[in-house]
Amino acid sequence: MTKHYSMFLVILACIVLSACAHRPSEGEKSFEGIATAPTLAAHTGIFEKGIEKVTDNVYVAIGFGLANSIMIEGDDGVIIVDTMESCEAASEVLAEFRKICAKPVKAIIYTHNHADHIFGAEVFAGGNDIEIYAHETTAYYVGRLLSKMRTVIDMRSMRMFGNYLDEKALVNSGIGPFLYFNSKSTLGYLPPTITFSDTLAAEVAGIEFQLVHAPGETDDQLFVWLPSQRVLLCADNFYWAFPNLYTIRGTPYRSLQQWYRSIDMIRDRNARYLVPSHTRPIVGEEKIEMVLRDYRDAIQFVHDQAIRSINMGMTPDELAEYIKLPPHLANAPYLQPFYGKVSWSVRSVFSGNLGWFNGDSAMLAPLTRKEQAQLMARLAGGEEALLGHARKALETGENQVALQLTTSLAQLNPDSPEIKDIRVKALVALGEKEENPNARHYYLTEALEIRDHFIAMADARPEPAQVHKFPLEGYFDLLAVNLDPAASADADKRVGMKFPDAQQAYIIHVRRGVAEIRPCSTSVFDAEELDIKVIADSRKWKEMLAKIRNPVMTLAGFEYEAGNAISFAAFLTMFEPQAPKLPYESIKGKD
Repeated sequence: MTKHYSMFLVILACIVLSACAHRPSEGEKSFEGIATAPTLAAHTGIFEKGIEKVTDNVYVAIGFGLANSIMIEGDDGVIIVDTMESCEAASEVLAEFRKICAKPVKAIIYTHNHADHIFGAEVFAGGNDIEIYAHETTAYYVGRLLSKMRTVIDMRSMRMFGNYLDEKALVNSGIGPFLYFNSKSTLGYLPPTITFSDTLAAEVAGIEFQLVHAPGETDDQLFVWLPSQRVLLCADNFYWAFPNLYTIRGTPYRSLQQWYRSIDMIRDRNARYLVPSHTRPIVGEEKIEMVLRDYRDAIQFVHDQAIRSINMGMTPDELAEYIKLPPHLANAPYLQPFYGKVSWSVRSVFSGNLGWFNGDSAMLAPLTRKEQAQLMARLAGGEEALLGHARKALETGENQVALQLTTSLAQLNPDSPEIKDIRVKALVALGEKEENPNARHYYLTEALEIRDHFIAMADARPEPAQVHKFPLEGYFDLLAVNLDPAASADADKRVGMKFPDAQQAYIIHVRRGVAEIRPCSTSVFDAEELDIKVIADSRKWKEMLAKIRNPVMTLAGFEYEAGNAISFAAFLTMFEPQAPKLPYESIKGKD
């Protein structure tokens, strides 16, 4: 082995191994004797597993994963609305549907872009060339799943859905029993073939239906209307829980006004059967109207009172403290906080309309977390005294106090086993009493991460065919936001990549801490004088970045009009992903 090739292997090892982290083995017990809030335990009954017949030819699969899948039987085939979160979940549902009807799947409808509605499509299509209906923006939002925020959203999603928790800790997920997704999951997304803007009327297998754009939980949300039967499939704009007007896994702002106005469009249809993509159907015009009216009123109340209070000068913390639903809504069985929360929602209204600054001048240049911790320790009489307050809070059941104090203490003594132990116990105690499963899972998963020394990440890796469906542009966006400013502080290098199979080219200019990445024509690429010029296969490049192709063999197999595989690998080390930390922890290497 040559010296240069040995260096090449070392460089590539750095690129590949940098993001690896220990994960507990599947099936590992979370916490012995974990308790559950009685209201959350009782809510599990709504997800009884099985196929429910809504009316003559409409069936909904409930309890097979986080979302429902709906089958509409036609003359010579069926339509599937929403396809579950993995091929494994979809296969289980399809097997049950086949017990009812053996007709071929003629079309699939995606109600929106969320993973639990799209990643089982290949199973239902069965290798056949069928139509996939969706809103015109759905493909764009699916593309964003491979986005610059993917790492942090993966972590927060795994915590929120409790994927690392055992069955005693994960009682249900609020809108479904669980997210059917793990390290063995297969993703089977198919891109939409028929899209629309506002409305679309169509007929498949003798079934006449209308698709109506109804932004709410997502901007691409639609509902499906079967006018002859007065069946309305409302997607995620209604389910039996307070709506996720803000999700703690993190998404762009969800417009509350759009959401309740979309529910009004649903109400205008005067449906006899309402079939959500989570939880159970509702039958009867009067009951549907009552439920939807209260649901939209709750959303409008949160929006209007948040805006009113913001205009009174209230901060996000004050909104969360003071805004409560009126009793007739707070007590409604379909508005219990099993998915979203009012306190989370009003904070989102503030940030969605005004951004991060709460209006308090003290927050224009606040103390750093470490400075704040030092101040608290000084006021408490020293670091040991502050730790004593955390101990006392835990002993007296003031678990939120203990938790917040450990965040400060961790800035002062990040490696203290006692601080970590207090934090884990506070997290478990809060999780046991929490009726909102998203919050419960987040508390308990963080406790598990601290106890077992790992970071919760999504383990499943897509098949090559799935990776190829995402545009090259998204992969280059990921590169730019992973540039290490220290490693590139003195760099000034221009690297070009041409992909003949995709007829695309990109020029990457790393310039003292910034990676300017611009697409260009292949003729411009050919004419440019660059430090490194790479001729690559786009499919192999995507597979390498997705960690399903060996980087050593991949880079060595590319052609180089300038530079070589070693210099290109060295260039890529400037984009080495850094291992994430838990949010409460101090930043390593910072004084």
